Amino acid sequence: MFHPLPSILSPAWFVFFGYVYFKNDVWTITAHALAILPISLISSGLVLCLFLAAFWRLSRKVNAEDTTDSPKEEDGSGLRPLLFPARTTHSRFFPKKHSFSYSYLLIGVPIGWCGWVDSFLSVDIPLHCSSHKSIWRRPWFAVHAKDHLERGGEHLGLKGKLQSYLKTQDEDIRSYPYAYLITAPRFLGYSFNPVSFWYLYNTDKELKVMILEVNNTFDERRMYLLNGSSSSPGQSKDCIEENRTSRTFRNTWTKDFHVSPFNSRKGSYAMTAHDPFSPYLSNHEGDIDNSITLDSSKAHAKLVARVFSTQSGIDPVMLTSRARLRFIASWWWVGFVTFPRIIKEAGKLFFRRKLHVWYRPEVLKDSIGRQATMDETIIERSFRPYLKSLVESSSAFSLRYISPIPHPSSPAEGETFTSKTSTSTVDPEKDETIVFKPTTPLFYSRFVRYSHISEFLSSELLSDDDKDRTFWVSHPQLFLQLFERSKKTSVGVLPVEEEDDDEDGEEGSSSSILSRCGWQLLHFLRNHRPQPPSVNNTTTTNNNNNQEKKSDIRAFILSPLDHYAKYHLPPSQSTGYRKVVTKILLSDVVAFGYPEVVDTVVYLGR
Repeated sequence: MFHPLPSILSPAWFVFFGYVYFKNDVWTITAHALAILPISLISSGLVLCLFLAAFWRLSRKVNAEDTTDSPKEEDGSGLRPLLFPARTTHSRFFPKKHSFSYSYLLIGVPIGWCGWVDSFLSVDIPLHCSSHKSIWRRPWFAVHAKDHLERGGEHLGLKGKLQSYLKTQDEDIRSYPYAYLITAPRFLGYSFNPVSFWYLYNTDKELKVMILEVNNTFDERRMYLLNGSSSSPGQSKDCIEENRTSRTFRNTWTKDFHVSPFNSRKGSYAMTAHDPFSPYLSNHEGDIDNSITLDSSKAHAKLVARVFSTQSGIDPVMLTSRARLRFIASWWWVGFVTFPRIIKEAGKLFFRRKLHVWYRPEVLKDSIGRQATMDETIIERSFRPYLKSLVESSSAFSLRYISPIPHPSSPAEGETFTSKTSTSTVDPEKDETIVFKPTTPLFYSRFVRYSHISEFLSSELLSDDDKDRTFWVSHPQLFLQLFERSKKTSVGVLPVEEEDDDEDGEEGSSSSILSRCGWQLLHFLRNHRPQPPSVNNTTTTNNNNNQEKKSDIRAFILSPLDHYAKYHLPPSQSTGYRKVVTKILLSDVVAFGYPEVVDTVVYLGR
């Protein structure tokens, strides 16, 4: 437990250890110690203020108007939110041995329970609630639906998001009426959560399915649905029978997600987890003991990671204000040092152990890419209607678009666009429906760098290496044909001499002149920027690609998406798109492809 007194006495400790260990002149050391005295007093004052604020906040109750949800339990399991003081250990066996162990804090919440435990803990309360907006009204610990499973969908809550995810995995939601989440909580709104465990129980209150939710340091995520009652690759029948008859849950699966720069994306995982509430959800105190073994592609155990509770679960409702204060003082710092601890151990592996560093590949279709930047969000808002217009103007065509950027009107399984000219109704469930999924928001900033869209799409699709691929599509050839047709439609590319209309007002107006200059600048930058590297390294190209390369982009002023944004979007949205694309192209010319540098220069120049 942290105490403010050592901060106040730190100058005295400085003098003592400086004299004993370094044998320096005591007066010189004292002078240096007095120099840090103001910093020590300020830090001690801040710590004291933190404790006073903790006393005040723990003594108050949450007002009824702070939230629309009162604490409630919907599943009838009898489980409650629990605090789990824990430890995590990592042991690496090859190519170099390395181990570490740290304290860790986990919180368990039954899915369906939502509400407050005074100002100490909130579960499944939306972030837009008034009590989350002010730091003085924010709960100390919190678990939010926003931090779990698919991006977006906070309004669904943890239960709704779990049901939505199970639906995308073709699982029967009614088979798992009881669920429990164990995760690292937010502390005053901050959280870095490497892994979360979802425990799903059947109607007989037996643990049947687990969801392992893994986050890496690049803000990417992968959910693994593990079925302990059915065979997984490499799982024996004895292992399946053990899952049914004991509290131990075992599963193996293939690795397809980049977690550490010191491990490739190849290999497999094997997990052993204990049911915290066995048997049959009767143990309401709970205990955690989960371990994951990473095997190399040659089936050698490479490392073992384990997380386990150091004591039984603590019911926050039963804690007094003094006990809660002691708990906060003992555990508030754990969430803040999780990421620095990872960096520290990575530094040891790189500088001391000299381990090879693997380049971070782009995520595969079953993973979730990083969160989008504002620039990528603006481009996606223009790309979505553009793609819809292409499909609607095609013949007998249906496409399901799954965006990596959450949209309030789009379900997790994506939205389906259908051709208006189709003579028959296209069933989205049939195979002829194209499924198109950008796997990372990086797709949009790459997309606008090309004038010939089909060139960009074909270069990624024809590449043998999926490490740089930014999208996945179920029917590649049909998908490419859709963009080939765009050259012949009203949303396709127009020659320069046809771009004479004033779309922003009367001819000669200042807004029209500025807009025209802006589009001309975008065209100039696209023609004079460094040529984007081709993802496809193959030397064989067909005649159509050769024909397209001969008709270079200098003969056109706009790409198909540029043209659509200019002539079919509202003026404000069109202007926003043009500015973002111009900034991206400008960054390729002067800032090595980093738009953030351009933003910084613009900000400093204001």
